[in-house]
Amino acid sequence: MSDIDDLRKMVMEDEPFDSNYEKEIVTKVNEGRIFGLTAGERMILSIIIFLAVTVASIAVLLATNTIVLH
Repeated sequence: MSDIDDLRKMVMEDEPFDSNYEKEIVTKVNEGRIFGLTAGERMILSIIIFLAVTVASIAVLLATNTIVLH
């Protein structure tokens, strides 16, 4: 059992990376947030913006008589 521990210690001593640096990288990657929003929040926001633009566009087309409802 001590051979495995010796091997583990030898490998850990040769590791060139700082453990704090690795933790910082892993934390940044695992956040999963863009603009402070999760994936679900971004999806709902994009749907709301899409619907708002669609309704505003239809209203402009109706107001300028580009399309007429019969």
